[in-house]
Amino acid sequence: MRKIVNDSTQTKLLKARFVVTLSAALSMALSLCGARVSAATADVNKAPASGVQWTKIQDLNPNATSTNRPIKQKWAVVIGAAKFKEKRLDGVDAKMDLAARNFAAYLKDPNAGRFPESHVKTLINSEATRQNIINNLGKGWLGSLAGPDDLVVVFISTHGFPTTDGTTYLSAYDCALDNVYSTCLSMQNLMETLKKDVKTDRIVMVLESPYSGAAELTAGAKALFMGSNIDLNKVSLGKGYIILTSSKPDQMTWGNSFSNNLIKSLREKDGMPSLNEAFAKARALTESDTTFSSGSTKRQTPVMKSDWTGNDIVLGAPTLEQVKEIPDNVMTFVAAESHYLKANNLVGDGNFDGAISEYKAAIATDPEYADAIADYGAILTIKGDWAGAAEKYKRAIELKPNDALFHSNYARVLTKLGQEDQSIKELELAYRLNPKDKIILGALANKCMAAGNFDNAINLLEQAVYLFPQSAQMHDRLSYVFARTGNVGQSFAHAKEAVKLDPKLISARLNLGSALLLKGDADGAKQVYKETTSIDPNNVDAHFLLASTMEKLGDSQGAKSELSTFVQLAPAQDPRVETAKAKIKSLSN
Repeated sequence: MRKIVNDSTQTKLLKARFVVTLSAALSMALSLCGARVSAATADVNKAPASGVQWTKIQDLNPNATSTNRPIKQKWAVVIGAAKFKEKRLDGVDAKMDLAARNFAAYLKDPNAGRFPESHVKTLINSEATRQNIINNLGKGWLGSLAGPDDLVVVFISTHGFPTTDGTTYLSAYDCALDNVYSTCLSMQNLMETLKKDVKTDRIVMVLESPYSGAAELTAGAKALFMGSNIDLNKVSLGKGYIILTSSKPDQMTWGNSFSNNLIKSLREKDGMPSLNEAFAKARALTESDTTFSSGSTKRQTPVMKSDWTGNDIVLGAPTLEQVKEIPDNVMTFVAAESHYLKANNLVGDGNFDGAISEYKAAIATDPEYADAIADYGAILTIKGDWAGAAEKYKRAIELKPNDALFHSNYARVLTKLGQEDQSIKELELAYRLNPKDKIILGALANKCMAAGNFDNAINLLEQAVYLFPQSAQMHDRLSYVFARTGNVGQSFAHAKEAVKLDPKLISARLNLGSALLLKGDADGAKQVYKETTSIDPNNVDAHFLLASTMEKLGDSQGAKSELSTFVQLAPAQDPRVETAKAKIKSLSN
């Protein structure tokens, strides 16, 4: 579980991190509140793609001329998630983890898949965190095991959903729907990991990914995303790649019908049918199942695409060599991973001391386990040990210098330690590494506002509302900054949108009332402030602003009543209290 230190509270742990780049322009150094932030924004604010466009998959080994070679070893990573920390996803489709368990059982069956049990890594539900998936597809597992003449199978069963940048993401266990670009999995990231770390050019990927309406981020998402699944016609395969997806891009995926049928077909002929043959039969069975079953389903046609040369692949074929033992360095990773996952579960239960013990055990087992070190630092922030947290983040960054989350969390800690200049540098670096992270955008915008550079704060927040158009908080912040620059129209528009998205967001209502006053609509402002006091009767700002507006409208008694309420609720050190008391006296005369 990746943890973000949230600006709003020390105790809230958010799942986070995902390195994405927007454009070449963003690779240039960012100067806080300088012109280059604005330059980056131009690329971010381009109109979204008209449809889903998967990033091209580059050749894993451009020097390989044929995949028609004997298979020495077989390796697999099987991923399935039906339970999530994100409650809007949890339990939506209870068959996704079952699909992964069934596929792993097929692979390890000595009469079917014939994969050595020790060569199949399964990540189910809480094990399928974003970072754990990346680690196991990369150097932690596959990257350290698969050789040039080996076969790799990757099976993934989890939610898929569109985003406003025209891409589709897959849900990890610890995904956060309000910060998807940093916490979910894109095909680009998966393929880049395999390309960089895995040595073989023979990779079979099976994706069973139901589209999740619960994860729809914007009203415009469906218009951008013209279907419900991956469009393999838009995937440029690398040599040796075979990708199977559970349905066409304009279709839904229904439960685990496809994987069940694929496993059934792969088990035929003593587990020795070619993949092409098994897929053709599974496709026909899936079409039949989803066409003639209950009325709640519709036709589902699986899709296969490959850039494979040589004989048809047979997943169940015996390997050329004897089973390869797992080397010590990988066993060390697996042992440390076990402690790390236990720590994550303890954090979820609120047992921070227990989590610290497991993080320490993970680090003792593998001193270079950067994620364990960084998450240990996150726990220390909860305990208020800012110096200890700084030491942990500094070490994690040494091990993974391109991790945006490490830098953004370290920036938060440095601010607490009074090292503001260094904090700004860390945030700028985090932004360059991941300009789509919602928390990084918001934190950097706050730094710009504090420095009085409202233009660059606006640029950053406009990026945020483009990427997260249903974030009431980002619209609210943007409304405030526009008000500070005198742009009343934009301030009003974003405050109105924020209230529409979250009618109970008090700060947005206060900004909306202020914008109405600036527009000369005191009656409208009065109504907004009155609604705000009804939603939050103890909000001193709402009572104070309502009193001021009533006085402006000539309602002296109403103003006096609201000021009296304000004085009762406000802390004694509030500088407005004495002013309010004096005003009450004047209104009483």
